[in-house]
Amino acid sequence: MRMLLVFVTTALLLIACGGDDIGEDSNRTVPSGTDGGVILEISDEGGFVPVEFNLTRVPRFTVFSDGTVVMPSGEQFTFPGPALIPLVEEALDDETISDLLAFVDDLGLAELDAVDLTDAPNVADASTTVLRYFDGGGEHQISIYALGFGGSGDARTAIVESMIQRLEEATNTGERNPYEAERLVVFAQAAEGLDPVQVNRAGPWPFSFDPTDAVDQTAGFSCLTVEGADASAVSDMLEGADSMTTWELEGTDYRVFGRPLLPHQEGC
Repeated sequence: MRMLLVFVTTALLLIACGGDDIGEDSNRTVPSGTDGGVILEISDEGGFVPVEFNLTRVPRFTVFSDGTVVMPSGEQFTFPGPALIPLVEEALDDETISDLLAFVDDLGLAELDAVDLTDAPNVADASTTVLRYFDGGGEHQISIYALGFGGSGDARTAIVESMIQRLEEATNTGERNPYEAERLVVFAQAAEGLDPVQVNRAGPWPFSFDPTDAVDQTAGFSCLTVEGADASAVSDMLEGADSMTTWELEGTDYRVFGRPLLPHQEGC
């Protein structure tokens, strides 16, 4: 079965690099996607990681109908991790978009609601890769636990792997620009029980919101959504901060994390 997966993956890569059926069909219809124009998202979710990793995690790739792709800048999984992962954007060419839509066709995504292709043994710390496709029929989803560890016998797993590799190749040498999200989710929590040697005390509370006023809670963190100028100000304040940075408010030190929201994503 492993040899079959290798064969399928290799064949798909050859097609994506200029075969007769993929990449040359310039007449493929690009869906309008969500209200924000997102047609494709590939994210890594869950896994046995510290809670702040999942709170700040952003999709690996988000593709818009106009060919823009948004992705994280730099490594997400470091310790201490960044308090806010910056995003960058890049323009995909028509051939890459056509290739991606061909993969969508091969996966039969437009006919799916949600399917789990996982058939793998437990892998320490492994996350679940989730592929979301958006068209006039709504959201279509494929999820695969521990992708790349060779546990699934479904040929669609190889197609998803090839799709990710195609995006990695397409964004490897292009011109990237910072992507500024118009909305942020902000998480705050009293910094209790942290190793004082690792804590970086940044000074007095600089934010316009009070974490004790937040109604929503996520994993023990107060959660609120900020927009526009407030989102930009929070982004500036979190630049250079990490998961062990604290700010003092009325005698209590707080950790603060942010996650940029893409147009199709909901806040708290």
